[in-house]
Amino acid sequence: MNHLSEIQTEAMIELFNIAYGMATSLISDSIGMHSTMYVPEMEIVSIDEFTNVAYNSIDKNKGYFIVSQVFLNYLEGETVMLMSTRSAKALTECYAKMDDSLNPDDPDDVKSCTLEITNIVSSALLGRIGDLTNTEIYFQPPEIRIFDHTKLSEMNRNQEFTQVIVIKIIIDVDTTEVKGNMYILLKEDSFEKFKLALDYFIESYSG
Repeated sequence: MNHLSEIQTEAMIELFNIAYGMATSLISDSIGMHSTMYVPEMEIVSIDEFTNVAYNSIDKNKGYFIVSQVFLNYLEGETVMLMSTRSAKALTECYAKMDDSLNPDDPDDVKSCTLEITNIVSSALLGRIGDLTNTEIYFQPPEIRIFDHTKLSEMNRNQEFTQVIVIKIIIDVDTTEVKGNMYILLKEDSFEKFKLALDYFIESYSG
């Protein structure tokens, strides 16, 4: 994490921990049962390292969904969620306990639930930064597709991205464990604004 100072790194972890709490509450409400979200690993890597980091994070014997969503305004970048089809189906089974119109064997229902959980997590993370800076962050409609790890380089379609926040996520719902990898791709000026938001956060606690 040498992309940030030590105190900025600590602030990022604390800031996102607050966001996780918000996301957990929203997930519990949407699923209708108690859930817990925690993050065993978090780091910042350069865009040049991104492909290898993403490749090493997946099980090549599993299928994955990839959800991508561009965000604009104060920060400009893209969120990317990688979730195994197994985790996505398990997530849909949780949703189906509250909504019996959902079918975990229906690909469209699985995609819908995966989009829902991704939107909650990304909105909580980036919304917290927006709150700190008194700005709005706008999201474009998300895209979801089956992930082909042989075309991993296509994940960085925008060559202006320079830094990537890597967040490994585990969500416990009832007796179900759902895992995902969230990547927040940022342009260089947006990464500087992100660091500024961390400084605001540090000042608000030290003051």
